[in-house]
Amino acid sequence: MSVGPALPLPPAPRLAARRPPPVREPAPPPTTPSRVQPVVRWALYAYVCSIPFEMPQRSIPVEIPTLVGSVLLLATLLDRRAAYRRFPAPLTAFTLYLWVFVAASLVNLASHELSVGKFFLEMLQALLLFWTTANLLADEPVRIGALRALALACGLRAALQVAGFASTERALWTGGYRVTALGQNANLSALILTAGLLAALALPSYREARRRWPVALRWSLVVLIAVAIVQTGSRGGLLALAAGVMMFLVSGPTPWARVRNAATALLVLGLLGFAAYRSEAMRNRLFAAAEAGNLAGRERIYPALLIMIRERPALGWGPVENQYELERRLQDPGYVKRDAHNLVLELMTSTGVAGTIPFLIGLVLCVSSAWRARRTTRGVLPFAMLLAILTGTMSGTWIASKILWLVLAHGEAAGRGPALAARGT
Repeated sequence: MSVGPALPLPPAPRLAARRPPPVREPAPPPTTPSRVQPVVRWALYAYVCSIPFEMPQRSIPVEIPTLVGSVLLLATLLDRRAAYRRFPAPLTAFTLYLWVFVAASLVNLASHELSVGKFFLEMLQALLLFWTTANLLADEPVRIGALRALALACGLRAALQVAGFASTERALWTGGYRVTALGQNANLSALILTAGLLAALALPSYREARRRWPVALRWSLVVLIAVAIVQTGSRGGLLALAAGVMMFLVSGPTPWARVRNAATALLVLGLLGFAAYRSEAMRNRLFAAAEAGNLAGRERIYPALLIMIRERPALGWGPVENQYELERRLQDPGYVKRDAHNLVLELMTSTGVAGTIPFLIGLVLCVSSAWRARRTTRGVLPFAMLLAILTGTMSGTWIASKILWLVLAHGEAAGRGPALAARGT
């Protein structure tokens, strides 16, 4: 049987080259509506906005943030589930400190009952505000709104100072002027503005375009607030801001995010250094500290406080009474009492070891919660703000200041909730 010629095989079909799928960034977390009632939410924003606008030299002996904070506490009664649903662990330690506060006051009470009572009410309100804000800021939309309110309020407060409206100047013996506004303490106002600058620098924590701030608005706020901080001549405020900004040098979930954040932080630090050198008041005060050891009296205050701690280590000298005792030892003309100018030394001299230990435990719990938040969408901002404010308390007490308790509540709230993957700051 004969076999014919082999037929040619059809050409093999060409396989289409498979292109690798485009690499896309993971979708941002879905935006969930806030579960906090609008009245409570806006009362919180009003309280946050009031913090930069303290007016100490008014005829009414109650500060504006204290009044607005009272309104917030009343508003929380409309949404108790959101405001009081959880008793934060640090609040247990702070409550124990307040009990020691009362005990030390009763043991050491002399002739300043009204001042001690006013101080106690301020601390009680601070703890209540810590409780409510820690719960409210756990709601992410509320947290973002509160931080934006702080940044905008600090920007407005800085604009008043830089433009010369309601500003006050104090001449320095080293040369130059310390500038502040509304009669505020220059060091405390620098700390408040520092928290606002960090909020403006880091927000938003989402990548969604509709939640992003315009670049012009962000950098306008950063530059404006930085200029106001330098004008205050506060060395502690400048150091606190530098400490907070430096946290962005190592933040970011990806190499590109870390490079971007580090470049931004270096730019801000460079601008701060240039502005501080150009400011006569800031430059001279820094040189006075470095060359002559001039720390605005702290070089005499701290040794006196250490002696006081050694004499009464258990319960201290009592709140407020420790300030009068300090002045009796310093004998500075023009003073009736002197502040400790250091949070730890204030705790040790006012409530002794018994009050210092629980207070520091509460601080550590807030700091550890803010540290955990670095791995979430909240990023490094809660830890940076806490580090900055606590750095400021090393040269000033500010134990009853609203900005301290707001930042503590923010740090405590940021470390709990859904641990979403971080996407940059």
